[in-house]
Amino acid sequence: MLKGVMLVEEKNEPIHSESGLKNKQPNLDTRTGILSDFYSQHHFSGNRRNQSISEERRSQKFKEWMGKDKKVLDLGCRDGILTRHFIDQNEVTGMDIDKMALEDCKNNLGIETKWADFSLQIPLPTSSLDVVVAGETLEHLPYPAITIAEISRILIPEGLFIGSVPNSYHLKNRLRVLKGNLIDNDQTHLRAYNVMLLRQYLEKNFVIEELISCRGRSAFLSISWFGRDLVWKCRNKK
Repeated sequence: MLKGVMLVEEKNEPIHSESGLKNKQPNLDTRTGILSDFYSQHHFSGNRRNQSISEERRSQKFKEWMGKDKKVLDLGCRDGILTRHFIDQNEVTGMDIDKMALEDCKNNLGIETKWADFSLQIPLPTSSLDVVVAGETLEHLPYPAITIAEISRILIPEGLFIGSVPNSYHLKNRLRVLKGNLIDNDQTHLRAYNVMLLRQYLEKNFVIEELISCRGRSAFLSISWFGRDLVWKCRNKK
């Protein structure tokens, strides 16, 4: 003790202790709610509701690849604008972080829906699905390797993973970068995919059976250079 001053030892809870983490971090429901509000605003402000890029061509491919009488999860279904094309003769569940869009999906299509942040864990049992669809979803996820491993987990052995991402490195985007512009202006896109990177992620858990593009007039020459999107059909390795 100094003269006239009492020193009191302050007990700080270690930030990495269980109670310290509880005090420092919002709970999962709060985080999911924040993300839900953010994506709801993003979808409305960008006029992204009630429309889907290359909807007709992608939906035809998805429907053809999955077949009928399948148990399907549409991961990142939003308001169900793409989902509606393959609900006939399939048992489809929609999952999304945007709660408002998900409610529209449930009301419009009458399917089961689940509100969740599935970036790190998909809240479904192991080997419980025949098909997982992720149309224009992976580019929004911070850790795609984790999500893809989760997709493999919830699929049956040799189950199908079907999806699409924008091809960020098509020719027009490469020219934009040379002019000093961003390769992608969408703030919610956390990964810029090309064929090589997409294969790198998918082939850890899946066998790629088809990799095509549904957008781009010259995509038949090279999907890497001229395809505006990358669309795949994969088979679970397990």
